[in-house]
Amino acid sequence: MSALAWWLIPVGATVLAVLFVMLRSRPSKPTTTEDSMQRLRLMQEAMDRPLPSSGNTRVIQPGAPAADADDEASA
Repeated sequence: MSALAWWLIPVGATVLAVLFVMLRSRPSKPTTTEDSMQRLRLMQEAMDRPLPSSGNTRVIQPGAPAADADDEASA
């Protein structure tokens, strides 16, 4: 019987740890409806904005040798 009690301690601790982690990892809910709607509006505005064009984009052709950043800096 004492062996069973010794096995219940780590099993119980594991179950409690799993429950604690599950509760802590839940996403927090918005506090108000207005807050939730504002977050949705901000997300929609961000999705509507075009991606910024960067001037340093390169197109790598298939079969072309890859150039390292060190090679370009020394040229």
